[in-house]
Amino acid sequence: MGDAENSRITPPEGLRPPGQPGDFDTEAPSRRVWLWLTLGTLFVLALAVVFALPSMLQPASPQIEVAEPAPARSDSTALRDQAQQTLQEFLKLRARMELDNAPAWAGPGWNESAALAGKGDRYFAQRQFAAAARDYTAALELLKELYAGRAARLQEALDKGAQALAADDVVAAVTAYQAALLIQPEHPDAVAGIAAAQRRGAAIEQMNPGRAAEANGDLEAASSAYRQAVQADPDYAPARAALQRVDEEIKTRKFTAAMSEALNALEAGRSAAAGKALAEAAALRPGDPAVRDARVRLEGMRASAGLRRLRREADASVAKEDWKGAAAAYRKALKIDSAAAFARTGLRRAEEHMELHRQFDHYLAKPGRLYSAKPLANAQKLLSSVPSAPAAEPRLAGKIARLQALVEGAATPVRVVLSSDGETNIVIYHVGRLGKFEMHQLDLRPGDYTVVGSRPGYRDVRRVIRVRPGAPPPPLSVRCEEPI
Repeated sequence: MGDAENSRITPPEGLRPPGQPGDFDTEAPSRRVWLWLTLGTLFVLALAVVFALPSMLQPASPQIEVAEPAPARSDSTALRDQAQQTLQEFLKLRARMELDNAPAWAGPGWNESAALAGKGDRYFAQRQFAAAARDYTAALELLKELYAGRAARLQEALDKGAQALAADDVVAAVTAYQAALLIQPEHPDAVAGIAAAQRRGAAIEQMNPGRAAEANGDLEAASSAYRQAVQADPDYAPARAALQRVDEEIKTRKFTAAMSEALNALEAGRSAAAGKALAEAAALRPGDPAVRDARVRLEGMRASAGLRRLRREADASVAKEDWKGAAAAYRKALKIDSAAAFARTGLRRAEEHMELHRQFDHYLAKPGRLYSAKPLANAQKLLSSVPSAPAAEPRLAGKIARLQALVEGAATPVRVVLSSDGETNIVIYHVGRLGKFEMHQLDLRPGDYTVVGSRPGYRDVRRVIRVRPGAPPPPLSVRCEEPI
């Protein structure tokens, strides 16, 4: 081949992807556009190497005989293909690493790999394919090594940031985490680490005034400063410890004052004031033995007063026959003193009266229940168990009288008159068969009865007769008149 042909197939001298150190600007919006344009150029060059270069290396005319023997030409083609394939892999990996900001973290190896690839380009242009493949391979392996070490570099930066943060070295922590972000932008641990370092710096700024206030005995001011430090950085252990120490001392002072007030009030018999002071002391130290002892004394005072008040409430409810209210008062009294005799006896009596009223109300609310035999028998049994009410219970006496009247009415038969045509068979459910008749009278207890008439060749008829206490129903005609 001539020099002209060699100049056509020679890759650009010193092939170098974009993003070398000094050109990479993570903040400039134009960098991304420039990067993609450069990647597109690299991709076109790669296609040229893969598809155009082989044809350029073919003999210009089929009539020109090749001086090299056939085996030599085959070996040269294989080496050329190997070099081209390795170059493609190199360019792809370099482009990927460009997107991962490799120029900022890969170090000298990044430029070294570019230099090796440039040597390979020159060898390839001189048809020294073995040497070109060797340098392309060396450049590719170096990139792979750099890419494989990316995770280790990232972890190293993160570890340095964590160590610096643990030592309260805010500047070093931020520097390390920023280095991690150069390797992997927006890495969550690095982003969180920078935020934590900023919080730590704010917390440290609050610690000095807190220590000064504590040394001067101004515990409230010290607590305020330490609390701001904890709010700035909840993970800062020294701030939490200082806040806990100062707040505990403040609680001790307040507790002592509250207990003194409570004991003085108990001695003077002022239960309300004693209770308020004990509540303040208990809020500060709920399990303190002094609080428990004082509360026992206070509860004794309150229990006696409470039992007297509840007994008055219960007596007032009994006088009004408000057995539900009386029972509630007795139960409250038993919660104060489970051995209170008046509450035990009173609750039992109140519950018995509540049940008695419930049974009467069951029938008085729906008198129709008494029209059935079993409910009527139960109501009669209830009346026999309470023949009369005490004079002090007019409500119960009224219910007994009303139920007695209802029971008597439900148990008294009422005359019922039925008429028919003498051809219809009459049956009353739950009463019996009456047969054929033109007029029939019978006595039925109050209730609802179904009367059925039947006659061969005619459609059955069904009537309902409603019998109520004290008033006979109008005569009922039952006739089968509709032929089938």
